[in-house]
Amino acid sequence: MHAMPRADSGPAAVGRLRSVLHDLDSELLARQVACGLNGAPVGRISGHGCQAGVVEDIIRRSLELVRNWLLSGQGPDAGALSDLYEAAREAARHGLAAEDVIRACCGAARAVRSAVLEAGSPEGGGVWLLPHLEVPWAFLDVALTTVTRAYADQRDLPSASGNSRAATLFARVCARSATTIEDLDRAEQMGFQLAGPHCPFVAALQGGSAAAHAGLAARIRSAGALASAEGHRVAGLTMPGFDWGPFLADSALILAAESATGDDGLADAVGNLHDLVTLAARAGRRGRIRVDDFLTELMLANSSRLAEDIVRRVLGLLDAEDPSGTLSQTLRSLAAHGFNRTAAATALPAHRNTLLYRINRIEKLTGLDLDRHAHRELARLAVVWRDTMGGDVPARHE
Repeated sequence: MHAMPRADSGPAAVGRLRSVLHDLDSELLARQVACGLNGAPVGRISGHGCQAGVVEDIIRRSLELVRNWLLSGQGPDAGALSDLYEAAREAARHGLAAEDVIRACCGAARAVRSAVLEAGSPEGGGVWLLPHLEVPWAFLDVALTTVTRAYADQRDLPSASGNSRAATLFARVCARSATTIEDLDRAEQMGFQLAGPHCPFVAALQGGSAAAHAGLAARIRSAGALASAEGHRVAGLTMPGFDWGPFLADSALILAAESATGDDGLADAVGNLHDLVTLAARAGRRGRIRVDDFLTELMLANSSRLAEDIVRRVLGLLDAEDPSGTLSQTLRSLAAHGFNRTAAATALPAHRNTLLYRINRIEKLTGLDLDRHAHRELARLAVVWRDTMGGDVPARHE
């Protein structure tokens, strides 16, 4: 146990600190910190193989550890450190480097420290805050020891040789950062031509481990491309004309690759490719996947706020008025069968008169006319996005 230094501070000061800590939104803060830490572009549709959720988990646990330390005045006990240890092991299994996990812990510590600073009053220069401001840095000492032990104990770690250089260079190219001597050195060591044009790609091995993806990234690099293992994904850049044939011989491979893309469009292109691989994996697809295969889903993902509004508009009130989900399931069946009522009734199954009754209720609740093409398309988009993202979107009452 690590005791927190004490200082003479009045009840009002302690009350301000506790109020700030109790009001801290760990979920929101974790997403904000994770967003700031992301170097390479990521997709908008969550799926197996994405590291973002693992990083957020590390940040969330770190935030809670620092907050509880400040509230109790005592450092984390063995149970709390065990949770951080297991989260670090999970990060290792997803192929995150130990330094990335430490960066996540550091980002969480800084975020809490900033919140504590905001609790200080200008009177007296906030002297009462000084011992509290030491806690985030004391946490980092504990986190460093815990993460280091977790990575040492994780025996099935992929080799980081070459991957760290590739990940750094890939992130910098996508961010359009000015080329440095270090970038040129990294590219030369990997035999990659830093001067474009470049073709972005994202690949995954269905069912493959982080170690398998690290091996895939290494093989792609050996063929002259820039490839970075990202847990259960590999992302990177190739030169035009890169031969994917030997890699596509693996029946487990899912590959999404673009043609030559300008530097200003690389980040968006890589994000779309991540989403494309996620959608393909869900659909059980293998081999080379093209944008046309999931065009509607990708268009919605690129306008997620509009997509969510469509879901609220169409499905929100149905969910609110019919918690059983019968009406939304009926609409889903209609959309899946091109609004052919006979086919939808057979698939549900439901008597035709029952289907007509449900359609009437759907139209009254949503204001849609399912005989109109535009309204049918609106319903189809809502169903597609709900199925793509999962979960419920709350109804918005006008």
